[in-house]
Amino acid sequence: MTPASPDLIPQSTDPKSSDPLDGVLLVSQHPAHRKPFRRSGRSRRSKMQMLFAPLCAFFDALLWVVAYLALSQITGGYNIITPAAILLPLGVLILSLALVGSYRVRMDFASLRYASEHLIACAFASALAALLLYVVASFGPNPTSSRAIFTGAFVIFSVLSLFCRRFFWFWASTFRADGKFLVIADDRFGPIFYRDYQASGQYQGVRYVAAIKELRSKPIAGEGTPAPIVEAAHLLPHLDQESAGGYEAIVVAADLDRLNPEVARRLAVIHFDELPVYTMESFYEKYWVRIPLQILGPAWPIETEFVLVQHSVYSALKRFLDFVIVLFLLFLTAPIMMLVAILIMILDGFPVIYSQPRVGIHGQSFTLYKFRTMKVGSDRGDGYTREGDSRVSKLGNFLRKTRLDELPQLWNVLRGDMSMIGPRAEWTRLVSDYEKQIPHYHFRHLVRPGITGWAQVHYPYGASLEDTLQKFSYDLYYIRNFSMRLDAEVLLKTLHVVLFGKGR
Repeated sequence: MTPASPDLIPQSTDPKSSDPLDGVLLVSQHPAHRKPFRRSGRSRRSKMQMLFAPLCAFFDALLWVVAYLALSQITGGYNIITPAAILLPLGVLILSLALVGSYRVRMDFASLRYASEHLIACAFASALAALLLYVVASFGPNPTSSRAIFTGAFVIFSVLSLFCRRFFWFWASTFRADGKFLVIADDRFGPIFYRDYQASGQYQGVRYVAAIKELRSKPIAGEGTPAPIVEAAHLLPHLDQESAGGYEAIVVAADLDRLNPEVARRLAVIHFDELPVYTMESFYEKYWVRIPLQILGPAWPIETEFVLVQHSVYSALKRFLDFVIVLFLLFLTAPIMMLVAILIMILDGFPVIYSQPRVGIHGQSFTLYKFRTMKVGSDRGDGYTREGDSRVSKLGNFLRKTRLDELPQLWNVLRGDMSMIGPRAEWTRLVSDYEKQIPHYHFRHLVRPGITGWAQVHYPYGASLEDTLQKFSYDLYYIRNFSMRLDAEVLLKTLHVVLFGKGR
């Protein structure tokens, strides 16, 4: 870092500070003192970003070739190996993986979200490559390669390539541990971000800077919380490629309208020089897969982009898939439902099925069906079911944890009241209160409610208005990013919930 000029005075003398910008305050705002965000001398992180994509693509190519040739050899060498059988699937694979971000070094390869995208991309590549190889390119007298080996190679590649990326992610965590977020905070959004970040369990450290000079040395969220000693307008001109290397991203937890215009311009330059700059909304979506309700204004629905509106074709496709899937599941689970019904009759008596009015798509009411898990008349009391609720029977507790109590809702899906995946269908009595207390709550009714959903697999059962707010932030994320990929991820997470008994 360039030695401090007479215009730079120390602001902190903390000997433990390892940040090269700690303790530096710019007094003069003359353009001569503004240091450009240098592109020369890239940091170790930048070099890793440059090399990751080509190296990862090379290892993917090597893995595919080895898997295909090894299977051909192990099975006795009967397979007919042609250049098209190797190169055509490889090209489709790399393209498909690139579309889901498999060659981006910042991707969280350990997340279930990425795992679902990776496997979906490999499945899509398998189908497309098979179409091209065995239909389009199969005309003529030349024999084609083995379909069994083709399929086996895809399965091996899908699993091993995902494992290698997860291994890389955990290995790279030793480097990420040194990174932290630089958060520009004001007195409105700063406290919200601070509390949410503390509750998130995020592993990176955070350095807070004041959005405006009046907030310097004032605690972010009350006594005992960090107090930024530097103002953003003074720090950002000195954030060059070298000093930015210790940061993973910059987060603007502040009202953008109150930011110094020079700060906004500087953030744009930094963002396009490969250090990401996030608003609170974009940070919450990327790292916490939800939308922060506290920052949404009354005009938010028309200011933002809803994928749902632009991709309504998926709504029709999803309804068709729901119909097909539920017919299969009804046939598959009929013996289980019969057994559960008998157990409820023996242990808890009648009725076996519990019904309740719920709110569905477009705010229309319908009757939801579940296996009864509580004592008769329990719905006349508290509208929430709490941990250790005495109204839940022992059998009912088991049914809730395994989600078996929700099997009768397959009938609701067949009727079109619900979907397999969507926001939770809420009781009409509760919805009328929520719509008065929670802005934009009616957006939950843009899609059919689901047996399982994005909020259900990310947040435990709600037992208060605060829990409802948290779950609604996940519902908004689902509605905004409505897609087949997101539904596939929900299914994988639901399997985890069911297998490990995390339902309630």
